[in-house]
Amino acid sequence: MNKINLSLIATVVPLVIVAIGLVGWILTLRTDVTSAVVQINVLQEEIMAIRETLVSEHVLITNLEKSLAIASDQMKTIMGDHEYMGEMLRELGETQPPGERREYGGY
Repeated sequence: MNKINLSLIATVVPLVIVAIGLVGWILTLRTDVTSAVVQINVLQEEIMAIRETLVSEHVLITNLEKSLAIASDQMKTIMGDHEYMGEMLRELGETQPPGERREYGGY
């Protein structure tokens, strides 16, 4: 009878040790998964903040491009007007006596 009990103990003890190790491994795995989920949530929040920043920067860049296009158009208009005025003053200067002639334009 002792042999049966001894063989039963020899069989059950390793199984209990393996079961305890398996429970410990499962608890560790659960902690790791929970930690990973928290890190993923934090990362998603950071990505959303970056996305919002990119959208606002895109709006600013678009507005800046529009402003630059308007300023460029206005500058072309002003330069065209100045060129026309320069031509008019040059023609006017050619009709003046030699001492009264001046150079205009050349911007």
